This record gives sequence, structure tokens and C-alpha cells, in this order.
Amino acid sequence: LGMKDSWGPLKALAAASIINGIGDIILCRYYSYGIAGAAWATLASQVVAAYMMSQTLIEKGYNAFAFSIPSGKEFLSILGLSAPVFVTFTLKVAFYSLLIYFATSMSTHKMAAHQVILQIYNLCTICGEPLSQTAQSFMPEFMYGVNRSLAKVSDTHSVISKDLSSNLIYTVSVLEFSFVLS
Repeated sequence: LGMKDSWGPLKALAAASIINGIGDIILCRYYSYGIAGAAWATLASQVVAAYMMSQTLIEKGYNAFAFSIPSGKEFLSILGLSAPVFVTFTLKVAFYSLLIYFATSMSTHKMAAHQVILQIYNLCTICGEPLSQTAQSFMPEFMYGVNRSLAKVSDTHSVISKDLSSNLIYTVSVLEFSFVLS
């Protein structure tokens, strides 16, 4: 997303999924390799996806195999950018873990209701993630890029704040519903 190219990763993911699915069927069902066959199919699909992504980078003029160690200043910059994402994902995992912890102490009916809530949570998490990642990849260009535009920054801030507020409202409502069921 940082390169404004969503089709390259999508093609690689689609090819990897198809190769993995066909490989699983052939190696597990017809050759009876079991879990080892599934592992080999997954390995083959990931190698193809990595190759496709490397080719996409090479076509755009990048050296896909370049490797460099960041300087201290670059490392702090990377840390500053990745810290909010790390905290966000850590909190998502903590929320999920708390749901599981509380659900394991419930009766069968409450556990079934928990499954419904968990599926709704997963759906909303999956649906909100593309918007979040897209906003994060376009924001630096609007703030620091050649085509800097404070109006665009304001619009992007508005989208991000709406996304965050809707996620917060959803999380609170799921927590309330979970406690009502218990």
C-alpha cells in the first residue's frame, strides 16, 4: 500500500491461494501425504507469491533483493511509525484474549452467544482493516509529499477519526452485550 499498488499483492495472494488449494488436494487427498503434503503445498505457494512480489518490485525499478541495516536515526523513525500500529494490534489481541477467557467460564448457552459476538467482532475487524491501512498509506504523502495539501490531510484525519470512533463504539457495544449475556 505504501507504493499505492494494491493489485500486485492481490495477484500474488490469489495465485498463492490457488496453488495452495490445488496442492493440498493433490498431495493430501490423492497422494495421502497428510499434514506433510499440506506443508509442502503451503511452502510452494509462498515461494510463488514471494517470486511474484519480487517481480513486481523489479518492474517498478526497485532492487527486490537489496538489504541494508538502518541507521540509528532511521531506526527511531521506523519505531515512531510502527509503535501505534504495534499498540493497536496488541490491544486487539488483548481484547480477543479477554473475550476467550471470559467465554471459557460460561455455560453452553452463553458460550454459543459468545461465538456469535466473536464472529461479529471478526467481521468488523476484517471490514475496518482495509480502510485503516489505506488511510495510513496515503497520509504521509498528504502531509510531507510533493503534492502536500492541508485540505487532503484534514479529509484524511476526518476519515481516520470516523474509523476510530466507529471501532470504539463497536467495541464498547460488544463488551456491553457480552456482559449482558453473562
